[in-house]
Amino acid sequence: MPNESAAHPEQANPADPKTDEANSPGSHKTRKPKASIRRRVLRTSALLGVLYVVMCVGMVVMETRLLFPGAYSDTSILMDPNRFSLDHPTPGVVETMTYPAVDGSDLESRLLIREGADDVILFLHGNGIHADEMDGWTRRLSDGWNATVLTAEYRGFQSDGFTPTETSTIEDAVSAIHALSEATGTPVSQIMIYGRSLGGGVACGLVAALHERGDSTEALLLDRTFDSAASVGADRFFFLPVRWLMKNQYDSVQALENYRGVLVQIHGTPDRIVPQKNGRALHDSLALEHKEWIEEPSMFHNDRLPTKTLNDAGRKLKALRTLAFLQTDVAAIESSAAAE
Repeated sequence: MPNESAAHPEQANPADPKTDEANSPGSHKTRKPKASIRRRVLRTSALLGVLYVVMCVGMVVMETRLLFPGAYSDTSILMDPNRFSLDHPTPGVVETMTYPAVDGSDLESRLLIREGADDVILFLHGNGIHADEMDGWTRRLSDGWNATVLTAEYRGFQSDGFTPTETSTIEDAVSAIHALSEATGTPVSQIMIYGRSLGGGVACGLVAALHERGDSTEALLLDRTFDSAASVGADRFFFLPVRWLMKNQYDSVQALENYRGVLVQIHGTPDRIVPQKNGRALHDSLALEHKEWIEEPSMFHNDRLPTKTLNDAGRKLKALRTLAFLQTDVAAIESSAAAE
C-alpha cells in the first residue's frame, strides 16, 4: 500500500488553544474593559493625589488667616482721649498704653490702674478679637481680683500691615510684661499672667521666654488653652499632615517644661474649638506641686466666663501662690539659719 502523502503543516500541528483564544473575536471584548478600568483608577488616583497636595499647600498658605483671624478682621476705631502717662495715671479708667515692640513699632494695649490693688495682671487675649474691644473684660478682671490689669495687644492686630506669627506674639508678650513692670514698679516675677485660648499658648511661650532670659513668673492662669495648637489642628483636619505642615505650633507642654510656679486652668466641658481633652492633656503633663483644674460643665469656647468662676479662680491662684512661695521663703530662711 503506497505511503500516504505528508500531512499539511496546519494539519500536522494542532491549533494552540491559547492562540485561538487570543485570536478569537471575543478576546478583545474581555481585555478592553480591564485596561479601561485600570486607566480610570490611575487617573482618579492621580487626580486625588493632586487635590491632596493642593489642600496641603492651601493649609500652609492659609495658616496665618486660620490661626490669627483677628489680624484680618476690621479693627475698632478707638476714639479714646485717655492715654496712659507714667507721670499722670488715671486710676479706675481704662487707658491706652503705648510701648515699643522689639522692631521699634508701637504697641497699643489697654491698661487699668487700680488704687490699692492686691496684684498686677498681664492678660493675653485670643485670636479673634482686639485688645481695645475688651475694656469690659479688663474692668471685670480688675474688679474681681482687685488688680491692675494690662490687656496686651499683638502686632498685626492693629491694622499695621504686620503678619503675626508664634514668635512675634510671644515677643509682644515679653514687651508687654516689661512695660507693665516699669509702669507699676512690680517685679516681672510677681506679675500674674492670664492667657485665654490662643493667648494661653502665647502665655506659655512667654513663660519659656522669661526663663531663657533668667526671669521667672510665680502665677499662671490658662483659660480654655491647649496642649499645642498643632494637636488641636491635627484632630480637626485629621486627613492632613498638620503636625508637619504647621509652622506656628504653640507647644504649651514644651514651653512649660521648666515652669516652677503655680497654675490654675479653666476649661468648658462642651468646648468644641479647643476640646477639653487638649486642656486636660496640658494639665496632666505638668509635674507641678501646686496646680488646680476648674471645669465649667456648660461653657462653650466663646461663652462668657461666669463671674463666680472668675473670682474663684483668682482666689485659688492667689492661695496657691502664697502657699508655694511662702514655703520657699521659709525653707530659704531655715537654710540660711542652719548655715550660720
